Amino acid sequence: MKESYSSGIPYLDNLMGGILLGDNVVWALEPGTYFDFFLESFLTVKNNAHFKNIYVSFDFPPSKVYARYKDYFNEDDFILIDAFTFGKGKGDKFFQSFYTNMSTESKQFRVHSIEDMNEPAEFIRVISELEEEFKEGNLCKYVFDSLTGMQELWGEEESLRFFTYTCPKLFELKALAYWPLAKDAHSKAFLANISNITQLVIDLHFQEDSTCAAKFLKLDGRSSRLLNIVHHYNFHDNKITFIEPYEKPDKEGFKADRFGFHGRGQEGVPSFLRNRDPVKIGARILDFRKKENLSQVELARMLNITPSALSQIEHDQSLPSLQLFVDIARFFRKSLDSFFVTTPASFKPERSKKK
Repeated sequence: MKESYSSGIPYLDNLMGGILLGDNVVWALEPGTYFDFFLESFLTVKNNAHFKNIYVSFDFPPSKVYARYKDYFNEDDFILIDAFTFGKGKGDKFFQSFYTNMSTESKQFRVHSIEDMNEPAEFIRVISELEEEFKEGNLCKYVFDSLTGMQELWGEEESLRFFTYTCPKLFELKALAYWPLAKDAHSKAFLANISNITQLVIDLHFQEDSTCAAKFLKLDGRSSRLLNIVHHYNFHDNKITFIEPYEKPDKEGFKADRFGFHGRGQEGVPSFLRNRDPVKIGARILDFRKKENLSQVELARMLNITPSALSQIEHDQSLPSLQLFVDIARFFRKSLDSFFVTTPASFKPERSKKK
């Protein structure tokens, strides 16, 4: 069994059992979801083993990365691959001044500046040299700070080619790797290929009520029951805090939960919200479909989804989006709550006796 290590976020660790050696984690992001603090937690958490850290920056100048992490690491523990200065920074003297203004003695970690960013050849060479350097007897964390930034420089095809080569290699090297991307900035084909190759995909999005939400879209080696369940979190005092479904009772024993229900214990809370088990509505959808004498293919076509997607929903391997859930309810002419109410197994309607 593979060893697991902390992501730095205890709530996520409890759900997924930590990050396993070889895991590549793709983060699909919306603006305002505080991913940089998920990243900082991952890099700076104290695990029960010593890690080398390789940080590849496409989106941020070296001075910013240096300022954020210089107090956490020494030269042997942190290596910065600067793909920004001669990439998005276009070789501007302002960004190059990072190298001329800092003495060798004052630098807290190694920095490799990639000067030829017109094509990925030099970049790939540096990454490969580091992989060779640390392949024997070293635990490594890799951060490629932006697949989106990589695509902006080299295009979708070259970025995908790099990912499809590097991701499996890091898996074989038993490294841990983070790969964030802006999910609205990529084609569906690119996202599908990335998701197919990597081990974990975590979606972070912003809620209208000013909270953020995370959900697992892929979790190799973990239970499929964890997929597509939304977990809400806030950011306060430079800390990510996930919101538990129920708060502690007040002095009088009453509880107020994040759904807005109040009561002693769980009284007054709808039955389908009274536990913290994953929501399961697949069996109800399957039941309603069969009562309509529809095949999966027929219903999927009417809902404009694939039969495979419908099968996953009916077997509780994934949850439908809110819009799809509403479409399903409208199609069957059912209220939303009817999908959460099941007939007790012990109940059998009495048959009328023959006279």
